[in-house]
Amino acid sequence: MSYEAFRRANALLNQHISQISGNQASFKIHYWGFMPLHYSNSLHRHSFFEICYVLEGSGEYTDDGVDYPLQTGTLFCSKPGVWHQIRSEQGLALFFVAFEVDELQTSEAYTRGFRSIAHHGKIVADPEDSQITAQIWQTILGLIESTQPIPRDMLQHLVLSLLLSFLHGLSSTPNLSGDALNEDTEEHRQLRRAKLYIEDNLSSPLRIEQVSQELGISSRHLSRLFHTQLGQTFVHYVQERRVQKAKDWLLNSDIAIKDIAERTGFESVHYFTRVFTRKLGVAPAKFRKAQFTDGRQNRKQT
Repeated sequence: MSYEAFRRANALLNQHISQISGNQASFKIHYWGFMPLHYSNSLHRHSFFEICYVLEGSGEYTDDGVDYPLQTGTLFCSKPGVWHQIRSEQGLALFFVAFEVDELQTSEAYTRGFRSIAHHGKIVADPEDSQITAQIWQTILGLIESTQPIPRDMLQHLVLSLLLSFLHGLSSTPNLSGDALNEDTEEHRQLRRAKLYIEDNLSSPLRIEQVSQELGISSRHLSRLFHTQLGQTFVHYVQERRVQKAKDWLLNSDIAIKDIAERTGFESVHYFTRVFTRKLGVAPAKFRKAQFTDGRQNRKQT
């Protein structure tokens, strides 16, 4: 696969496929990654899923202190709230997608399926269980490599199939929709409401006391929910959502950076730049101009 194909895949999917919905499932996609040579990154964690497929190469993946070998054809999962790291001396040709399930728009069966992966799923898929995912990923890339115009509906259906295929490849439970998965607790509903409130009020100063009062629970209880369910603090989660929202606007709009900082609730453009750079490794202005520039220009002309 050529470098140009990797670049085009990054541009098209990051700009045009950020939300996917089907009859029973809906997903918010934070970012796509198609990297011809991925070496090593720092130990870190997310509040969402990040699922990767090794197209070529070898290396190691650390998940919660446990090391797993990576080789061509490996499908592996970074679960929400879990510390993880990728290492490779020769470099990996790597595909990955970061996403979360929109539980308000997703059926109970699929919601429980992805919760099962988050709590009990495999870190690395068995080779035979990852074949479906690999084939869909290759089909997406083949479509992007083609010189023919890409039908939006076809690409969206392929992406939805890709995300749902993770249930087959990474679940440790044969029956994903069975009654044995009893995880829809009051705490899950409270956390879902908290996340929805945060998403709707990112432009405002968000304090844990304010959100807990809205939910009718104590600040201590809400803090514990974020720690136990997502593996991170309330403040860290809010900051991560602000950065993700800012990233979406940088990629998909021409809104001024100072206005993006204000809309995402940062107290100043300088603080926004500092946090964004720390999280993504590049300043907002450079991020906007970097690898997606060609795709953004093409979109403006259509």
